[in-house]
Amino acid sequence: MRRMWKAAAGAALAVGAALAAPAAGAVDAVGVVEEGVEVDGERIDEWMQDRMGAHGIPGAAVAVVRGGEVVHLAGYGVADPEGTPVTPHTPFVIGSASKPFTAMVVRQLVQEGELSLQDRVEPYLSGLVEEMPAGFEDVTVGQLLNHTGGLGMEVGLAGTVEVHEGEDALDRRVAELLDQPLAREPGQEWEYSNAGAMLLAAVVEQVTGERFADQLRGRVFDPLQMSDSFASEEDPRAEALATGHWSWFGQWRASGLPYDNAGVAMGYIGSSAHDLARFLQAHLGHHDGPGVIPATAAEMAAGPVADTGWDFPLEGGYGLGWFVDDLGGEPVVSHSGSLGHFTAHLVMAPGADDLGVAVLSNASAFVASGHEGQYDLSLGLTRMLLDQDPEPTTASPLMTVVVPVACWALPVLLTVAAARFLLVTRRRYAGTVQASRRVWARLVALPAAAYLALGAVILTTVPLASARHFYPDAGWGLTVSAYLALSWAVLRTVLAATALTSATRKPGADTATGEHRSARRPQPVPLTR
Repeated sequence: MRRMWKAAAGAALAVGAALAAPAAGAVDAVGVVEEGVEVDGERIDEWMQDRMGAHGIPGAAVAVVRGGEVVHLAGYGVADPEGTPVTPHTPFVIGSASKPFTAMVVRQLVQEGELSLQDRVEPYLSGLVEEMPAGFEDVTVGQLLNHTGGLGMEVGLAGTVEVHEGEDALDRRVAELLDQPLAREPGQEWEYSNAGAMLLAAVVEQVTGERFADQLRGRVFDPLQMSDSFASEEDPRAEALATGHWSWFGQWRASGLPYDNAGVAMGYIGSSAHDLARFLQAHLGHHDGPGVIPATAAEMAAGPVADTGWDFPLEGGYGLGWFVDDLGGEPVVSHSGSLGHFTAHLVMAPGADDLGVAVLSNASAFVASGHEGQYDLSLGLTRMLLDQDPEPTTASPLMTVVVPVACWALPVLLTVAAARFLLVTRRRYAGTVQASRRVWARLVALPAAAYLALGAVILTTVPLASARHFYPDAGWGLTVSAYLALSWAVLRTVLAATALTSATRKPGADTATGEHRSARRPQPVPLTR
């Protein structure tokens, strides 16, 4: 047994040692600084390069607006494995930072009288499903915008839903979402859920008769001259998309994850630092087009918000598509987004000379540094521009090395245990059948039950699909462990049962005890005088 543990530990540590060291190196900046409002562009570049190196992030882009002007635009590092430099026009998938775009389209329709925040959602979606979940008849447009529609966080989570293609991709996704029960009564509690944004996209399509991607183009991208942005994989602009990366034992690898056309409203808009600068400017009140921005950042900061209950920076309140909070006492409106292989963060401080910050990257530091570390680049940059301490976070090897190695140590242990059983323990079945019931309990039933329990616990308590999406090294290790444990429990039992059955059928064996009858014959008593 001791040798088994040593072998497993050695194999796991070998894997970790081979893959754990993150690559950093110099990160070059490609960008522009527009004249006007004074900003320390060199300090911004130094901050970005330092934090990218600390987390090993391959590529990033930043936009800073202030006083109605774009004061800094830059790209850093590489966009893809071929080494293409990131520029301010390189598009990234922006994750949940897509939700403010969805809210913007919905609120424009409300402003035009085509929708109301009090409208029930069910009439718009009833034609897409045969039966609505119980209680859904009370869900309103406003509740979906505010994450108070009773939908659970796990519903529609990236990595847990099938990626559909074709014109009806969103309709099929909506049918799947509405096949899930509500987590609670609508309008009662706040709970973040991707599902709400996708349902709103379907409502927009029903109201307008157009694809949601076309609505985004006509209502947001074109009016704001966001020339790099897209909302469909078929859009030619998507060809320039940066390659997303996920972490394998601390090393960033190209993910190859598919683009989700059905998930545009909740997380799959593609945009660049250049375009997001325009988006931020418009929300800070610096856009002349009528009706494009239903509410400015200043109005949202002063408006009613729902308490999220989250103890995360900038995310204490939520209102109509945006988080509302303060940073060091400065009111801010923001939204972050991460898909595991891309990260985006939009931050606006309207009271600080209309400061706006957008940071994009083709990786996520969440894996190494938790929620704050995920937005280390953007939070620190915003604090710096507000004359606050940047408070950089430190990457930890816990999630990048220790946990993944431990997850893969499980299948290593199971493999060693299986080999030991096949090479050593099975011989005992072939060599003796004494006390067969005790042998069965000790060597077969109890270990099989333990393996079954291990596999069942992993499958029922760990969201494996989501884990494989956001933490692929640990997620796949746990997945392999679960199915290997279940398979070995069954195979071990079959092999043991076969061995015991064969042994009890040997000539001279007692079928009740498995003991050879010759062992019970009376032995001759020596004659004595």
